Amino acid sequence: CSSRTAMRQVAQAEAIVESNPQEALAIVEHIDRNDICGKHNRARYTLLLSETLYLNYIDTLSDATTRPMMEYYLDSDIHDERARALYQHAVVMHQQGELAEAMVMLLEAETSLQQIDNTKLKGLVHRSKGDIYNEGCLFANALESYRYARECFDGLGLEYHSASLTYDMGGTLIQLRNFESAEEALLEALNYGIREDNKPFICAVLHELLDLSIYEDDYEACRRHLEAFDTYDCLLYGQSHYHAMCAINHSHSGDTERALAMLDQAESMEDSEWADLEYARYIIYRNGGNTAEALYWNEVSKHAQDGLMLEVLEQPVLNLQVDMLRQSLDSARREKELTKERNTVIFIVIALAIATIIIYAVRRLRRKESELAEYIETVRELRDTLDSIPKDMASSVGELYRDRFSELNELCDIYYDHEGTARTKSLIFNKLTETIEAIKSDKHRLRE
Repeated sequence: CSSRTAMRQVAQAEAIVESNPQEALAIVEHIDRNDICGKHNRARYTLLLSETLYLNYIDTLSDATTRPMMEYYLDSDIHDERARALYQHAVVMHQQGELAEAMVMLLEAETSLQQIDNTKLKGLVHRSKGDIYNEGCLFANALESYRYARECFDGLGLEYHSASLTYDMGGTLIQLRNFESAEEALLEALNYGIREDNKPFICAVLHELLDLSIYEDDYEACRRHLEAFDTYDCLLYGQSHYHAMCAINHSHSGDTERALAMLDQAESMEDSEWADLEYARYIIYRNGGNTAEALYWNEVSKHAQDGLMLEVLEQPVLNLQVDMLRQSLDSARREKELTKERNTVIFIVIALAIATIIIYAVRRLRRKESELAEYIETVRELRDTLDSIPKDMASSVGELYRDRFSELNELCDIYYDHEGTARTKSLIFNKLTETIEAIKSDKHRLRE
């Protein structure tokens, strides 16, 4: 019942959603959802809507919108649409902080991607898996996912995506304390940003490199990275972090007073992070030789880190959550399969019963038709016989036939009116008894 115009618009937007997402969004906004009927058409429309919003960097969908789409496609064998739909629902669930459900959707999308050729979507799925693993503190898993995603984008020649994943890998390697590999990855990402003059990207990479240089006590590298912000005019965000790193660098040069003043300035900024500032104070006092203050701020920093670690440990382990959700999903699928099998068995039994009844009815009808044919043939023979005898005898015999057939007809009426009941035998027996008694006492009938 879907409007042909609406579905034609859906197909038109689908064809250009990757190459021209803005125009695709304009087309989708003019589609009247009330013109779309049927579960598949509605799911396909929701998939298109979520993709156009995603590619235009608009986050307006909730799981209330994408969940019906996900539930439709979850058991679908349209693998292209299924993989795209589950990925879109995973994006929404990730935004809502539901990491385990998002990961399950990505794993299901990955299963469908094994059936189709969509390398870009494979890269996106694995990049999202890496992001979720990172948030769940499963850094080794995250690094593996990022590597696989980068291979996908490298094969497609998508440099920006590859560079972004190189940056993600650098940050993850820092968490794994593999500082040498982290520096290689981040410098490679930085070179891409400089080559493309992508200031937001350069800014992000430099902030990671600043942290890495402090972890390695490489103040020369720290100074170079701070200067790079001015060189490329790319300090677009992270002002507080930048000033904290400048303060640490000044403390290394022996200017503790200037370092503390700059750190106070960093604390006054809106984007200040207390973890950065506490750690910076520890480094500044350590570099300045104030052991007591350094120990104090080191202890404060450790308490903050311990609090963060306890918060992470108190949360359910991501892998455990994912396993539980997958088990629940598998159980639901098995229940659906059992229900389907049960319904199939019931259908077969009902079909066999109906077939048996039809066969019995057909056979009985044929038997009745055969008996009727024999009866008609007997009547025909009797009529032929009547036609061949003298008129007086024919008249007399005709009366006998009519008389006898009236009795026979009455017996037949009794039989067929009560066929199948327990009274049949007794009724016919009683009628036969009356008829025989009447004939036995009727001398005229006996002579006839």
